[in-house]
Amino acid sequence: MKKIYLSLLSVAIISGLNAQYKKSEGPVARSIERSEVKPIANTAVNQQKTVIYSNTFSNAADWVIAHDATACALDWQIGQIDCAGSYPIASILSTSASDGWAVVDSDAYGGATGGSEVEDSWLTMANPVDLTAYPNVVVEFETQYRRYNYEQPYIVVGIGDGAGNVTWPDLDPDTDISTLTNVFKPLDIANSAATANPELIQVNISSALVGLTPTELADIYIRFHWTGTWGYAWFVDDFKIIEQPDNDVQTTTAYIVGENNNGVEYGRTPANHVDANYFMGANVFNFGANDQTNVVMTGDFGSFSNSVSVTVLAAGADTTVETTEALTLTTGLYEGDYTSVSDQETSGAATFGNNLYERNFEITTDIYSQDGIGVHPAGYDDLTSLGTSSFTGGEDGLVLATLYHVKQAEDVSGIRIMLTSTGNTAGGEIIASLKDTAAFWAGDMTNLVEASTYTVTQNDVDNGYVDIFFDQVVNVNAGIYYAAVELYSFGNTSDIRVLDDRTVAQPADASAIYIPAAQSYTNGTAIAVRMLVGNGWGVGVNENAIEGVSIFPNPSEGIINITNHNNDENTIVVYDVIGKVVMTQVVNSTTTIDLSSNGTGIYLVEVSNSNGKTVERVVIK
Repeated sequence: MKKIYLSLLSVAIISGLNAQYKKSEGPVARSIERSEVKPIANTAVNQQKTVIYSNTFSNAADWVIAHDATACALDWQIGQIDCAGSYPIASILSTSASDGWAVVDSDAYGGATGGSEVEDSWLTMANPVDLTAYPNVVVEFETQYRRYNYEQPYIVVGIGDGAGNVTWPDLDPDTDISTLTNVFKPLDIANSAATANPELIQVNISSALVGLTPTELADIYIRFHWTGTWGYAWFVDDFKIIEQPDNDVQTTTAYIVGENNNGVEYGRTPANHVDANYFMGANVFNFGANDQTNVVMTGDFGSFSNSVSVTVLAAGADTTVETTEALTLTTGLYEGDYTSVSDQETSGAATFGNNLYERNFEITTDIYSQDGIGVHPAGYDDLTSLGTSSFTGGEDGLVLATLYHVKQAEDVSGIRIMLTSTGNTAGGEIIASLKDTAAFWAGDMTNLVEASTYTVTQNDVDNGYVDIFFDQVVNVNAGIYYAAVELYSFGNTSDIRVLDDRTVAQPADASAIYIPAAQSYTNGTAIAVRMLVGNGWGVGVNENAIEGVSIFPNPSEGIINITNHNNDENTIVVYDVIGKVVMTQVVNSTTTIDLSSNGTGIYLVEVSNSNGKTVERVVIK
């Protein structure tokens, strides 16, 4: 079997490159992003709670809609109103969506007005709520929101004088709210990122009530304030004002990441590329009104576990707890539970449901994937998609790239691309490749190695993925690479959309895109472009052909012809991609085999006789 040996001077050894590629933020391109799978929303974080006020936006008269007329003409809307711009996001799937919601559609407004205004729009309770009996108060609502770049949603507590007169702050995306005790940022997400649909948001507004008179406490208003320039949209529904629980420890996120991966969490890692040590940790938040003592976070994957303790976690504080674990990982699925408890909140408490966070990963033999599609715990998947219909100018030549840490020299046979269940049309073309990371960010799309242009078939669309193999196995040195695909839809007539896994937060350039005639962008979280590693994929194995033997057609719908012009006694063995024998025959003439009953996929057909052996990779579609 021939191999291509790829030695990259510009791709350094892992240990020398850790600080070079990671960026905290980067440029993003405005896109049409399709939601494919959303996590199951936890819309009842506190099962037992005192509701002081609630509103489902069934009656627009409950709210006052206004904007800064000197800045813009954009208003909030109430009802079952969808986004109307060129880059819409899905309408909120809230608990009470059937009776309407509130939305500010910045995309529609900014697209129509040129996107130059700093929009300034708000939605305020028409009538006050009396909080005189409640010193510890939380605002809760369900939301669907996607951020572009220059924008900021706020929650503002309006303090009346007893007659409904309120002094409201003037806000923009750059406002320093550190001295504004009545202004809160409910959504802190990266550029181009989005919430779940819906996502339950809770904001502790107790600090805004400190020192108020009884008259003021009886005259409180809540405002949803949007400001920014040509964003996407912000949906709000199922608004509540609740009493803050006394004790509520939350595990808000959890992670396990190799010490040399620069924060990239891989859904699947080949055994050859695991690290000796892993950072294992979680973020623990005290959402309760009381300080919590002896807070213990335990991460348990069955075959290994850890515990970290915090002596005191103050009310309203959060902390990231982490240990470094020396792990010996073997192939298989690892399912982890991260649980936080305290002296005041133990297992079984009324608010205990949010103390647990799950995280899974898999060690494989031959698939390297940043995405965790098919690995994540049930209900955690947050999947969207990107492709030729996402970006202006990206119809033909759009590049999607996913970053991989190769820890030692490795054979790479090809690239797997996970397609969406809708939005793909057969006939588009894909060029799969490996790219240098530094060159990518310099706008140089030269491929280190590439496969022949591949045409997407209906069978690929039905299967939900495409495997594209290099002409020969490529041997790459240790380093950091982008596995990339270049997409052509022929003017959106044969669109290609690839899944993007947003379940786990990743560094800004762990996934990236390039738009022709534009630049490289940090769009994407964990784009499902996977590396097929090792030499067991059948790439280049048909080079030692036996005279008189040929195997065709390829690809096939199931029927494979094997010629035997010399009438030798041929032994035919067919293997699937994991090496299992699915068929054996001994013949001394031309024959036909039928693999249709074995299902679609890749098979190795081996024909041997006294003159030698030939093996060919065949695709059954």
